[in-house]
Amino acid sequence: MRSFRNRTVQKPIRGTRTSPHTAQVITSSGNPSLDTILGGGLPIGSIFLCEEDRFVTHAKVLAKYFLAEGVLSKQKIFLGSLDDLPAEMLRRLPRPLTDVEVEVEQREEQEAQSEPLDKNGLRIAWRYNDLPLVNSEQAPTKIGHHFNLMEHMDPKKLYYANTTVWDGYKTIGVQEDISSSSTSVNEAPKEMQEIWDGFIQSVEALADGENNNEQSEGTASNTNTTNTTTTTTTTDTQSSSVIDPNMFHNSRYGRLLQDIQQLLRDKSFNPGAKKNLCRVCLTSLGSPLWYDEHFGEDLLKFLTILMASVRSCNSVCFITMPMHLIAKYDTTLVPKIRQLVDYAVELESFAGSDRETHPAFKEYSGLLHLHKMTALNTLAVHMPETTDLAFKLRRKKFVIEKLHLPPELQESSSSTASNDIMGPAKCGGNVLPINSNQASASLDF
Repeated sequence: MRSFRNRTVQKPIRGTRTSPHTAQVITSSGNPSLDTILGGGLPIGSIFLCEEDRFVTHAKVLAKYFLAEGVLSKQKIFLGSLDDLPAEMLRRLPRPLTDVEVEVEQREEQEAQSEPLDKNGLRIAWRYNDLPLVNSEQAPTKIGHHFNLMEHMDPKKLYYANTTVWDGYKTIGVQEDISSSSTSVNEAPKEMQEIWDGFIQSVEALADGENNNEQSEGTASNTNTTNTTTTTTTTDTQSSSVIDPNMFHNSRYGRLLQDIQQLLRDKSFNPGAKKNLCRVCLTSLGSPLWYDEHFGEDLLKFLTILMASVRSCNSVCFITMPMHLIAKYDTTLVPKIRQLVDYAVELESFAGSDRETHPAFKEYSGLLHLHKMTALNTLAVHMPETTDLAFKLRRKKFVIEKLHLPPELQESSSSTASNDIMGPAKCGGNVLPINSNQASASLDF
């Protein structure tokens, strides 16, 4: 009789791995540089809050990364928004890069960083040659993909993606027919409905072209199966609803939360099953379209219940919020909202400010502030090497880098530049600390 048992290794969920820092099961946010800051990716059961910039440009780019990663990892996606058209956002997801394209791109960046001369033909000081690589995208990772923002994802991949969208009027899947929704079509705006019709017709046309060689009997059986699944989902939603309609003063919070909970009750997202992962993405939550007399009460109650729902299954949540507008509505809501999420990151864009033309920040598009990093089911919180972070939106990608101020190369502007570099950089009421390497940039050799 054997005194030992064979060890069974459980297959991990698609698109996830165990973090070497916290031993947590993590998944990629879609952006490699953001994953590096978070310690490899987002832990399962966590909520990531991205505080939008004033022009709502860069936060939506990170949301597209999050959704595109879910499509490639074949994970379930839920996209909800009142400000954006979900169909239009899905249509503009970035195209994934192949392994060969990623290697070529990284090789070109390494060659550019090892160049001893800057753009003006001036030789860089010797001490800056020993600095670590600025681009955090070059850190090795086993999960996640690279994307090209200049090109859109193939609609065929969107057709086969398991996606559910919510626009405030109804909740439908990409592969479902609009007429199967329980909400009347006339309740939605005509322009929104036309975009929905065009998007669904385009992906269905692509799918029909691929299935022309299949037999008609198989197509009919697949259609019947889809219709049956849709009917069953509607029945389960009505019977298993646990959201009190009088819980929220704004009924949209209740409908959105009910649809999310209904999706997360799927057995494939059970923590013990470990079959699949659900990605919940909510853009511009708390925008003026959500405002009413009880805005703060409903929003905090919604986030509290949402955190409990995300914690109870294999899911991650990505939320973008216009925190600068919420602060004008009620300043006390800002710290309360950050307490109800696991990760809070603020994007401060240089657009429209004096830093947009400042020579010290000419290479960057804005600053990134880490307001909260949570130790989720672990004792220690992973913190990046430095909190002085900046981001740049290039033509093809969104990159988060360590903030390195350039050396002072012109004696004529030494007095002005030294005051800007040696002093603390104030951004949005916060003081950005300057490390010793950056402060020594003003010294003359």
